Parts: sequence; structure tokens; C-alpha cells
Amino acid sequence: MAKDAQVVPVFVPPLATMLAHAEEAKGEPLTEAEVARARDHAVCIMMHPDRANEMTAKRGYRDVEPRNCWADWHRLRVQVTGKGYLPKIVLCLVGGADFAERAKPVLEEAGVEHEFTPRDERMAESFAASAFRVQPTLTPADYETIAQHESALYVLSKNYTAAEAPDIARTMLLVAARLLAAGATAMKCESSGVAHSRVRWTVLAIRADNPADHAERCAGLFNAYVQYPIQSEADLYTCGMHLLGKPDLIAANDLLPVEDAVELFRAFAMYLLAECPEGSFASGHTFSVSETAPRYRVVWEPCSGYAEDEFFFNPFGRWRFTAV
Repeated sequence: MAKDAQVVPVFVPPLATMLAHAEEAKGEPLTEAEVARARDHAVCIMMHPDRANEMTAKRGYRDVEPRNCWADWHRLRVQVTGKGYLPKIVLCLVGGADFAERAKPVLEEAGVEHEFTPRDERMAESFAASAFRVQPTLTPADYETIAQHESALYVLSKNYTAAEAPDIARTMLLVAARLLAAGATAMKCESSGVAHSRVRWTVLAIRADNPADHAERCAGLFNAYVQYPIQSEADLYTCGMHLLGKPDLIAANDLLPVEDAVELFRAFAMYLLAECPEGSFASGHTFSVSETAPRYRVVWEPCSGYAEDEFFFNPFGRWRFTAV
């Protein structure tokens, strides 16, 4: 091989495997220092990118990025250790007395796990709490229809890895659009606490299935599944990026106004989903919405505020925006 030939480092065995063994030996999750120490003592070889890509394809997942190992380890940690919970999409649809019969052909063809339940008096209140915050589309007439529902349907995906997320999220959204066409009067995503109108869900499904525009597909999925801005006493944050295989986004309340946080979250999410090469954004990098907008340092942190077995918990963590 020529001296100037491009080569990349490849861990043998994979760094993810080494970290999984280290966690197994310790008996509890590794600290950031322990992850870095395991990386520094692992064996790697320099390899041509084509050969490295072949190994990745054969392995079935992209290994932990060494320059960003603490954050990137959490992309794979549950997958390779079997400890914790991978994301699962749970959709709730409501309809009239004949909805169950009309939905069955769609469910049988899709082969998805599902459960029908009787009328729930709290359903309209639940939808109101989940209404999309940035662009609400549920109307008073929608809430009246929801309150009059006769049955509810819960549709569940399997638990899935970060790499599987885009395909499964899109597939579930397309199944949901068919169920809405089959008679469901409203739908919300239980896994991120977001609800849209029937028309809005249908439009987002069409956008997410656009074969000619990758950015449009990503925008459809982001706007469908991610709830934001959610406000706690200290922070503004998103919920639902785990359903797309990415960390959620968070910023302190006193860092920027709510309307600026909305713009920042949307821009950064689209950058991660549609533009950023896999593994290239690392904790400590900076980001700005535009050349003239404020620049923020983005630091990875574990997800907090939810139990690991809750639907809202993000095993991939969060990207926190901080002042530069």
C-alpha cells in the first residue's frame, strides 16, 4: 500500500465489544473515565476504508467512534450489553364502533403487535396534554370527536436499535396513515407524548415517504414524532428523538428565549438527521443556526428525569446546548 493511501483505525475486537465486556466485569455501567481508559488500552489496526466498511457491514453495526467514545458508546450500549431498554413506538388511535372491524385488514397485512381497548373517559384530556406545542393542529371539534370515541387501538413496534430507527419509524407512520384512512378519528404517539390532527398525521406520513428527498423524509419523521419545547423548572428540551435513533436536545431556560430554542432544536435536529455524516459530530463541538446567529457549545449527557423503563427515556442520551 502506498504511504499516502488513506487508512482508518479499526478496533479488533470492536471497541463496543470491549466496553461491553468491561461493563460485565464491573457489574454496573461504566463511567466516562472508564470508557476512555478501555479505549486507550484497546488494540486497533489501520485499514483501508473499503475494507473497514466491509467489516462494519459483516458485523451489523458501526463501532463506537473513538474520538467521541463516551457519547457514542450509548448509541450501542443497550444493544451490545442487553442491559436497559431500546426505544419502542406505541401509537394510540381512537374511532367509532366499527373502527376495530375496519382496522383488522390493515393490522393483519402489516403484522404489527396491537391491542384494542374499550372507551376511555380520559382520552380527550390525554390528547390535549399531548397536543404538539410548536404548531397545534387539534381543534375543539377534534376534541369533541375524541371524547365520543367508542374504541381505542394501541399499535406497537418492536424494540429497535439506533440503526433501525429511521426505517421502523417510517413504517409505523405509514401503517398509522392507513389506519387513519380506515376510520380512526385521531392519533397520538405514546412514546413521545405528541398528538396531531388526522390531516397533519397524513401529511407527515406522505413527507416521510418521499423517495426523492432525504431531507423531506427526515423532516416528516421529526415533525411527526418529536415533542418540543417541553419546559421544566430549569430546562427546555425535546422528547422523541430516541424514536429516530438520536439523542434528545436540551438547553437551560436562562440560555435563550423559548422561540429561539424552538428554532435551534429544529435546525440541529435536521442537521443530525439529514446532513451530519454518521459519527462526525462529537461532544464539545459547536453549532449555530446561521452565520449571524449565536453559537453554542454542544455537550453530551445521559438522559435524566425519566426512569429507564419509561417510554420517554432516551438511552442514547441528550445533546445539551451551553454558552461558548
